[in-house]
Amino acid sequence: YTPLTLLRVAELAKAVGIPDGVINVVNGTGGEIAQRLMTHPACAKVSFTGSVATGEKVQQSACASGKRVTLELGGKNAALFLDDLTPEAMVNGIIEAGYLNQGQICAAAERFYLPQGKLDAVLALLKDKLSAFAPGSPLDEQTLMGPLANRQQYEKVLKLIQTARDEGDTIVCGGEALPGEGYFLQPTAVKVRSEESTLMREETFGPVCSFIGYRSEEEALARINASPYGLAASVWSDNIRQALRYSEAIDAGIVWVNMHTFLDPAVPFGGMKGSGIGREFGSAFIDDYTELKSVMVRY
Repeated sequence: YTPLTLLRVAELAKAVGIPDGVINVVNGTGGEIAQRLMTHPACAKVSFTGSVATGEKVQQSACASGKRVTLELGGKNAALFLDDLTPEAMVNGIIEAGYLNQGQICAAAERFYLPQGKLDAVLALLKDKLSAFAPGSPLDEQTLMGPLANRQQYEKVLKLIQTARDEGDTIVCGGEALPGEGYFLQPTAVKVRSEESTLMREETFGPVCSFIGYRSEEEALARINASPYGLAASVWSDNIRQALRYSEAIDAGIVWVNMHTFLDPAVPFGGMKGSGIGREFGSAFIDDYTELKSVMVRY
């Protein structure tokens, strides 16, 4: 749901003097527009951002005509908090990693791994902090939590929260829709019963974060990597050397240390496993959008 964003990009391109026709924005449904683009002989490269199911269809259609493909698909991104941090520091990191833009960021963290001995204390403090996040209009500078993008996503998130209740997970805070106009949900924290909980496996793409304790970092790493996705992750610790060691062990296209969802045009971004193929940004991005050609001469 980004048509206005892309139309604005086209306006800015024209404003800075890029000739007409170099950048074209065509709005429409996937079946109406995307299928024609993917199969048109003049289109040499397809880049898709969206769900895993749709990404598989895009890949099949593009590959049938020999097109190169970049796929930035779903994820169930994890954040690992090491035991050297205080509960207060953990809560600040959780809010940054999981609730920015109501969780409507492909790289947002949704699975949170906390030391078992600090789990309840962190969740109690998080509950207090989130109670101040009164959802409101994004046009109001005082608003800390806006609405979900559309009714379809709003209803999906509510359904996942109800599934968590039905499966025996504990709703620590939030979990309800707000009355009135707009697709507003309370920021929600869920203490899950196990890795088998639906909230630990299915992408939410909303203000819902799932929490589980671990007894050793090695155990946490094994559980993080058991996911079929591998888009993004973060490790939080005051011991940078240790955090970097765990970052190397996580199967994800990008791993942040003591931050989350920070992108830099010089740093490649993209997923492993079911989260996609190819990269955006950095030199890898240029390679994906150009053809390598060799010319050999006898002289």
